[in-house]
Amino acid sequence: MAPFKFPRKDDDELVYERQKLPVANLPQDFDGVPEDGMQYLFTVRRDARSLPHVTRVPNPYEVPKRLPSQPPSDILPVAVQSALPSPEWRSLFETRYRNFRKNLAQPTIQVSQPVGNDNRRLLPHYKDRDCWWAFLSGRPTEEWDLPKKPNKQNKFQRGMRAFAEDDSKIDEGFSAGSSRTAEAPETRSANDDTEAQPAPPESCAATPVYTPREPTPSLLRLIDQRMALHLLMYFTYWTNLHMQPERRFRVTQTHARWIFALLSRVDDYITADETNLLRNLARAYLALLKALIHSAPERVSAEDMNPACCWLIISTVVGIWGQRDLWMDAEEIVRSKV
Repeated sequence: MAPFKFPRKDDDELVYERQKLPVANLPQDFDGVPEDGMQYLFTVRRDARSLPHVTRVPNPYEVPKRLPSQPPSDILPVAVQSALPSPEWRSLFETRYRNFRKNLAQPTIQVSQPVGNDNRRLLPHYKDRDCWWAFLSGRPTEEWDLPKKPNKQNKFQRGMRAFAEDDSKIDEGFSAGSSRTAEAPETRSANDDTEAQPAPPESCAATPVYTPREPTPSLLRLIDQRMALHLLMYFTYWTNLHMQPERRFRVTQTHARWIFALLSRVDDYITADETNLLRNLARAYLALLKALIHSAPERVSAEDMNPACCWLIISTVVGIWGQRDLWMDAEEIVRSKV
């Protein structure tokens, strides 16, 4: 059975809070004593408008707020903030670096792969650290593309022979050597002691200058994540040796460009060991940044690493792989200088 509804005509209007009692029409600054009910209602409505809509009872157990006596530690001094890359720059750099990685991963038709000989490598083996240093230094191919070592197992021909070939070779060599030793006393002169000394090396010749190899897109396409992480581990090793007094390896801005490019070959999601490898790389350049900040400007050449290169590498590891705690180490380095 349908519920009963009160019949309503079309000309009926809904009335909400219609005024039932008359109210006096007085000015808003009326300050007199109400003479009748209409004036009284006017004063009541006027005073009600000035009251708050919500009120609460005072809490007897409320504890007053204590203001901090010293500024929080996360607020850095102005001098430290000016020496660090700004948050706006770091955010923009992270966005553009991600776009750079996407563009590098896209296949292109115009860029052709480098063509080499069948017996020559285009890149050194990723496990040969010394060859990679020679390759990055721009040395010729013969110095970093070493031939494979021959197998130690002897290869025998089919069948057997009644004598060994080595015996005949040894006999021939012995006879030839004996004839030379027999002729030696006759050809030796009195001034042989001075003439037999080796000639001095040609040290006057200029030392060859090699042009370091740059990380071109064609070479980067031959490097996968496994090789990139291995090479980044080498750069950590070379950077640590660069800061030692002996300075066996000199890290330059070309190497910084290689690190910047190799980091683009590493995925966003990596294992804990791979993350630790990148953290070691960032720590190495934090130490190099500290050494550059505290060193004299004239001791650093134009080709060596500068603080800008260090900031790029540190910002990449911190921003792309979320290692925010390393930024606190960078702040401490800047504090020590300021």
